[in-house]
Amino acid sequence: MKIDANQLVDGKTEIFTGVQGADGLDLEVSGTRLSAPIDINAEVTKIHDTLDINVSLKTDALMQCSRCLSELNVSIRRNFRLDYHLSEADSMIVDITEDVRQEIILGYPLKPLCCS
Repeated sequence: MKIDANQLVDGKTEIFTGVQGADGLDLEVSGTRLSAPIDINAEVTKIHDTLDINVSLKTDALMQCSRCLSELNVSIRRNFRLDYHLSEADSMIVDITEDVRQEIILGYPLKPLCCS
């Protein structure tokens, strides 16, 4: 998800929503793959030369149970905050895709277990 800071009004919160596929995000690890697109909601506030971004995301992943090795669907929900310092030398377009990728991976359970 890319956010153009030039389009933001200083001090005003804007809401960005989007759906991102897992393609190209390198989210598959052994026994885990996304089974649904990633729903991303971002509340962005520009304060002088800083972007304050509150992000909530949700998706589902198919994982392998650590106990019985059966496949199970795990819901991943993450809420996090990002701060970007803007300088005139940098591009005014902020790409939060890598931060979203890292948060999804951090949301993977260490030992997914099914109910049985």
